[in-house]
Amino acid sequence: MGRPILTPQEMRSAEEALFSSGTDSFDLMQRAGNAVAEFVHAQWPEGRIQVLCGPGGNGGDGFIAAAKLAKLWRDVEVFCLVDKRSLNGDAAKAAAEWEGEINPLNAALEAPHDIVLDALFGGGLSRPLEGVPAKLAERGGRVVSIDVPSGIHGESAKPLGVCFRAEGTITFAALRPAHVLLPGAAYCGGIFVADIGVPVQTKLLENSPILWGRNLPQPGQGSHKHARGHLAVVSGNVASTGAARLASRAGLRAGAGLVTLLSPPDAVAVNASHLTAVMLKEVSDAEQLRESIESASTVILGPAAGITTGTKKNVECLLSSKSKAVLDADALTVFADDQDGFYSQLRSDDLITPHIGEFNRLFGDLLDSEVNKVEATRKASRMTGCVVLLKGPDTVIAKPDGMAIVNTHATRWLATAGSGDVLAGIAGGLMAQGVDTFTAAAMASWLHGEAGRRVGAGLIAEDLESELPDILSALHGEQQ
Repeated sequence: MGRPILTPQEMRSAEEALFSSGTDSFDLMQRAGNAVAEFVHAQWPEGRIQVLCGPGGNGGDGFIAAAKLAKLWRDVEVFCLVDKRSLNGDAAKAAAEWEGEINPLNAALEAPHDIVLDALFGGGLSRPLEGVPAKLAERGGRVVSIDVPSGIHGESAKPLGVCFRAEGTITFAALRPAHVLLPGAAYCGGIFVADIGVPVQTKLLENSPILWGRNLPQPGQGSHKHARGHLAVVSGNVASTGAARLASRAGLRAGAGLVTLLSPPDAVAVNASHLTAVMLKEVSDAEQLRESIESASTVILGPAAGITTGTKKNVECLLSSKSKAVLDADALTVFADDQDGFYSQLRSDDLITPHIGEFNRLFGDLLDSEVNKVEATRKASRMTGCVVLLKGPDTVIAKPDGMAIVNTHATRWLATAGSGDVLAGIAGGLMAQGVDTFTAAAMASWLHGEAGRRVGAGLIAEDLESELPDILSALHGEQQ
């Protein structure tokens, strides 16, 4: 499956359960410390290593790692935040494993080194760094962090103040929210997860084709277009047609057998001049929309639809139909003053795809009141009863039962007009083929990100759907 994600509290609970079943806690610390040493030695095979140890478990891992690295003939110096005599428990046992001198932490400020192993605090820290730790973080240089760069809150993924910026981070058993959510993820560098024997149970995963690759829809022998699903996309007015066409073509590329663009009368001519494989139908009001979507299994509504009474009526019509809905952009904003009315109409197999601004209009201060983006998205999904995809470089997808996925497989070049319309189109195309909404959202986020990565610099939204055939062919090929 995709890599699991645990909060620091969940990781502590998993460790406690392991200890209660008979596993020795110091044995687990030794596994962790040895994994750190092997990671550092493999990735940074040369250079003097400065190990910075805190007073707790993170520091204990550092002492074990230092002892192992010394046995690998590495040049290692150890510096500790507290006097060795004040250490207790497993941290004291770990310090005893180190046969060299333990220097006071302030001596690290001037000591020559090439690599810093940050074993000060990890993701459990709840207050800003101060004093010598803060000065060491500000110093910069090549840093490898254990668990989470010190100074980053492991669950909220927010810097508590000054913090270490790592070139690489090693963690244990599972990722932490700070490894996948911004801004914390930007401080972690490359992330390695070491298996030290801690069992993991979680409802939060990192997005990957490993999660859903075998469920990618594809036509069977003798299949025909009507068997591959019908997607409908509602167009904006004559001056705002491009967004819906982007979604339409993306839905077609994602595999929907039929895609129909539902166009206001004033936009029919301009839409017709740009469409080939996508069908076109004139729709002037909500009643005509109801008739036009009877054969569509999924309908996308919102891209450049306009923040109007007509859009609101169209959304209400769609949500009272048998078709699954993908609601984006204006279809969300139009309910900014009627959130409760909107929530009450949504269904479990509908998908809403807000960016941060649209999310705030629908859910108020949820992003500020919850500990992180994952918990805010989960709560929004519970409030609406539908699948929520909160877009961004760290896209979060959640469904009402609390299951959530974080997609980091993307590129900064996707921050361009129309990119979200393509994402909605991919999700709608997959849903039209019968993929369940949550899975379709996860698939679409990864495919959208991969397309963006392949295009790279200079990307415009029109580039994305043309990358899908090669991406989908590769994914299908891996299954054969």
